[in-house]
Amino acid sequence: MDNELIDIPIDYDEPKLDSQESYLTQSEQVSQILYPPLPILKAESSEKSNIHKISFHLTEKVQQSYTQYYENISYQLWSQVEEEPAHTVLRKYTHFEWLNAALKREFPGLLIPAIPPKSVLAKINLTEHTQLVREKRYRQLAEFLNKIKDHPQLQVSSKFQVFLTASQEAMQQELLELSQYQTYVHQIGSAIANAGSKAYDLAKGSFNYLSSFIYNSQLNSQKQMQYPELEIPHEIKECFESWEDLLIEEQQKVKRIFEYYQNIVNIKLEQNDETKKVISSMKELELPQLEKDIKKTEVSCYLNENILNEIKLSVIFKLELCILDLDEAVGLIRSRSDLVYQIQQQIKMHNQIESFNEKISYKEQIRENQKVLKILESNFQKDITRFANWVNNYLQSLIKSYNEQFQKLYKEQNKNWNE
Repeated sequence: MDNELIDIPIDYDEPKLDSQESYLTQSEQVSQILYPPLPILKAESSEKSNIHKISFHLTEKVQQSYTQYYENISYQLWSQVEEEPAHTVLRKYTHFEWLNAALKREFPGLLIPAIPPKSVLAKINLTEHTQLVREKRYRQLAEFLNKIKDHPQLQVSSKFQVFLTASQEAMQQELLELSQYQTYVHQIGSAIANAGSKAYDLAKGSFNYLSSFIYNSQLNSQKQMQYPELEIPHEIKECFESWEDLLIEEQQKVKRIFEYYQNIVNIKLEQNDETKKVISSMKELELPQLEKDIKKTEVSCYLNENILNEIKLSVIFKLELCILDLDEAVGLIRSRSDLVYQIQQQIKMHNQIESFNEKISYKEQIRENQKVLKILESNFQKDITRFANWVNNYLQSLIKSYNEQFQKLYKEQNKNWNE
């Protein structure tokens, strides 16, 4: 369904007001949250020289829906690659989902940027909160496209070109084909999972039976010599495990920064709302001597609201999307670890069973899985390097932007009150 629903919270907890002094002391520690950062790896100068210049502009469009309850949201996308003719197309959230899934299918070894979760926007009872959430997703979708256009491999993907240029009819066909492929993969995956479970149970029974015999070290060493190509290099396992631990730790750091920034902005916006109530009370007094202070306070509230909401859009929402990117990265690494574990179990079963036909069957399965692992591992080494460098630079730029926005706010406030 292309209707967009935003769940409107009726009663949700607001952060408690704390003293400004406590936040001033905390702000001195913000830059330390990131350290130690992800390892600084080799520069990407050779990759960056091959990146195409892609420009795009995303504009939200609200269309009339067939019912009175939901807003139908779409996005007008203007784009230009190098000096080629520009294209303007209309895209819905479903198309962004398609692009994300299509890139994962086309590049199984790469870390694909995350997209914001799907939501629905109710037409009734619209509030500032719903408008902000809609703006949040619009910004996050634009950031998703930015990450693709800056990636040396993803930006030249045929699927990305289709997304930027294809007509509505062509996109509908692409959506249909991807849906059919995903259904097929799900069905095949279920069948393989069921078959694999039965095979595992049978092999486990065989293993328990064979374990009652005593195998000496000489026999074990002969088996290792007979099938040396079945072994998995230890450094591959260690590599996946190390990166998974590192990214999980980094994700926790990003979450702490996200929660800290969000808490400060929410508290200041809440204080701003309280100030507006005071202004209303002052106006009711109709005292001429208060007019100047009221005007300055109104300007102060306007500055607070504008800049704090901009911090939400330009920093906090991007941090939230960065957490999703790290989720994707951790999930991809875990899938590799699962594949390594699967191969290890198959090798163990292969070495324990005695039936020649079963040995051949397991050997073929191991060979196929090792081929997949080889592809994933080779892509992984390069892409995780690029991703780690990106995370470091991205977080530092967001922290810099956050600090600059607050400096701008304090400067504007001083100017307002001292004039």
